[in-house]
Amino acid sequence: MDPSVKKSIIGNVLKEWYAVDSILFNDYARRVIREGNVFKEYVSLKAGMLSNVFEYYMFVGVDPSNNHRPDSIIALQECAILEARKCKKLAVDLISKESTQLKIKERVLNEANRLGIRDLEDLSDRIIEEKLFQYAIDNALIGLPLLEAKKLDVDCNTFKCKMLEEAYKTFRDSLVQLALTCKRK
Repeated sequence: MDPSVKKSIIGNVLKEWYAVDSILFNDYARRVIREGNVFKEYVSLKAGMLSNVFEYYMFVGVDPSNNHRPDSIIALQECAILEARKCKKLAVDLISKESTQLKIKERVLNEANRLGIRDLEDLSDRIIEEKLFQYAIDNALIGLPLLEAKKLDVDCNTFKCKMLEEAYKTFRDSLVQLALTCKRK
């Protein structure tokens, strides 16, 4: 792979490091997560997810070299914040769709029945917030990079691609659950 392409991908993943914090906390995770072991777990999950995303980009042939790379860490962080806002808005738009609302309603009812919960308002708020975070992270890490890529060679019917996708979802879901737990404390 061309070194400039690899450098662009690494820059993109670094930007996503900050974007994930902004999506989940509207701030840096270190300012929100006070417990040291929980913060270490959060960083481990985020690092694993972004490492997986890097492998995914390499596998599907993402070439973001046409994207503007910020020239300082402050500019990179500001770019990540703007991207997080954009991705959250896209996630809200997706949640507002009738088909998504029906899936959420079905999940709320299934969880309520499974757990014996009668007050559906709190449960539905939690599930909507979880979905919002999942969709926003998906937009930031998968959707926008694939849409904005200069070159893309996608064949995700292979075993490796399916494994990368499943690993990504596992990391993402674990990260979202940890963030939601931290926000509730």
